[in-house]
Amino acid sequence: MTQPQALRTQAARTSDAFIPASRGGLLLRRSLMMLLVAAGAGDMPRCQDAPQDLTKIGIEAVMDMEVTSVSKRPEKLMDTAAAVYVLTSEDIRRSGATSIPEILRLVPGVQVARIDANHWAIGARGFTSSLSRSLLVLIDGRSVYSPLFAGVYWDTQDTLLEDIDRIEVIRGPGATLWGANAVNGVINILTKSARHTQGTFVSLGGGNQERLPAAVRSGGETPRGMAFRTYATFFERGAEFHQDRENFDGWHVTRAGFRTDADPREQDHLTLQGDVYDGRAGQQATLSSYTAPYAETVQEDGDLRGGNLIGQWKHVLHEGSDTTMQFYYDRTHRSQPGFHEDRDTFDVEFRHHLHLGSRHELLWGAGYRQTSDDTGGLPTLAFVPAARTDDVANAFVQDEIGIVPSKLTLTLGSKFEHNDYSGFNYQPNARLLFSPAPKHVLWSAVSRALRVPSRLESDLALTALLEPATPTFFRLLGTKDFAPERLTAYEMGYRVQATDRLFLDLALFYNDYASLLSLESGVPFTEASPAPSHTVVPLFLKNGIGAAVHGAELAFTWRPGASWRLIGSYSFLSMNLTAAENSADTTTAPGTEGSSPRHMASLRSSLDLPRSFALDVTLRYAGGLPSQKVDGYTEMDVSISRRLARGLEVALSGQNLLSPHHAEFGGRGGPIEVERSVYGRLVGRW
Repeated sequence: MTQPQALRTQAARTSDAFIPASRGGLLLRRSLMMLLVAAGAGDMPRCQDAPQDLTKIGIEAVMDMEVTSVSKRPEKLMDTAAAVYVLTSEDIRRSGATSIPEILRLVPGVQVARIDANHWAIGARGFTSSLSRSLLVLIDGRSVYSPLFAGVYWDTQDTLLEDIDRIEVIRGPGATLWGANAVNGVINILTKSARHTQGTFVSLGGGNQERLPAAVRSGGETPRGMAFRTYATFFERGAEFHQDRENFDGWHVTRAGFRTDADPREQDHLTLQGDVYDGRAGQQATLSSYTAPYAETVQEDGDLRGGNLIGQWKHVLHEGSDTTMQFYYDRTHRSQPGFHEDRDTFDVEFRHHLHLGSRHELLWGAGYRQTSDDTGGLPTLAFVPAARTDDVANAFVQDEIGIVPSKLTLTLGSKFEHNDYSGFNYQPNARLLFSPAPKHVLWSAVSRALRVPSRLESDLALTALLEPATPTFFRLLGTKDFAPERLTAYEMGYRVQATDRLFLDLALFYNDYASLLSLESGVPFTEASPAPSHTVVPLFLKNGIGAAVHGAELAFTWRPGASWRLIGSYSFLSMNLTAAENSADTTTAPGTEGSSPRHMASLRSSLDLPRSFALDVTLRYAGGLPSQKVDGYTEMDVSISRRLARGLEVALSGQNLLSPHHAEFGGRGGPIEVERSVYGRLVGRW
């Protein structure tokens, strides 16, 4: 038997053993076989994103780490006037996490609570909810924030984790550059250039919860110098722990995609990339109807499908001046119990970065977005109108002024937007950066940010059973006069490289919110149609809540030895929500305050051991959530890996190891508890 034939047989046996015969599984099988055969035949270049050695990553590298989310241009982490945290590709690999939400547990001040196997509640500086409202999430500049309900569908936000270059998280407003809805934070997920993912990558694994994680990737270069990669992934996750044994929340998704990077001329860089996905996510919902028995609890798999295409052109005009043009198209389909939505989004943005003299660095640009949806469902769950197209036009300008070179910098800017819900809005900020001595930085900022109305606040008509004997229903209704929620944020921070081995980062904030969402009851009325006659208690979505939120976040990186790194964090949060004088809402304020922990802390140890072993241990604590009836908890994650010969790596990871199961967030009928999980993985890089 020849080598290619042997590899073909080996690939077939491997794919049959690990990958199910589903629609997505068949795609992954074919991809795996082609990649293994190509690798064995020597057709692929050697994989270039091999694991790093911690001994090569010093404290200076943390300070000099490049970030782009704060100013939409590369700058050192040390020189950013914002509370920004960066998770590198090495952090992601060594964490043992298998999804983007789980990776975000490593960020100070960000709460990540698993609701069930395929839902998370995520918040920054409070306001944690399953919708992740007021938190803007981007993947390579593509917004995944849903204008239907002003939140993020975390069950479809994924990619091959090995392709992620870094995740930049801004805690606090980022609206001046990123626009409306970047209120409490910005999560910017940036993937690697195709030039950095050459060769072949294969990953197979399994465990008690992560049952069938598998991935393949191929990277290469054309004769004209265009780098490319293609990938396919599949995973299946089992249900979490249910006291009532109603294990409805299984989850599996197949995803495939590509990326190309080219430099047709020295001053130009072109990127084109895209993804498609197809998945199922188990869900439970109580559906109401106007006929007896008026309410029914159903458990069904939600149908999740979609795709996107992103193009970007970067052009250097001359030294100190460059432009970027980016567009993306996004298509999503969701069908879940009682409701479905199809959405198409097109977005284009132009920006220009230039130096004006020796003291001014100017960034300006403009953009346009059009999003169209088509919704449908039960008579008791509807958006009126069922289909809608909305437009958003924007422009922004930001000037970084070097008052005292290398000592004192003032940044002024604002975003100007017009949307179909609230008309014209502006979102300015001012940021000051002061370096009193080398390796010491003080910064402060004042910002205004808005969460503009979504279709939920404007067009929703949700009816649910209140009392069956009468029968009586309550009806949640959007209002056309719902105004943007407003935040004025005051921040300050201090960064210091205290020693050659220790880096500290402290951020303090005070957030003043106005016009937050409230539920205001109306006068009950009787409805004769649809029959039988029934009573309706209306609840209107209004702007009747204000809030004062303050807190502190401390993070440190310490290197006790050349191959040992300790990363720790602590965050404190105090929330005080109050109803306006004209509001009768008595439930929103205590419910919101009690959904975010007052204290959170984590400690992560990364240690390189002899014989190519690596050991990572993470301890994390989250305080209790009174309104969710969830106690505080401490958990531990452990990952141990070893690099083997011929590009192979084996890893064993355990998550939530300190208890068999624990609750992290409330759910319908009581919290679903997160189970202890253990899984192993075999990785090949050629």
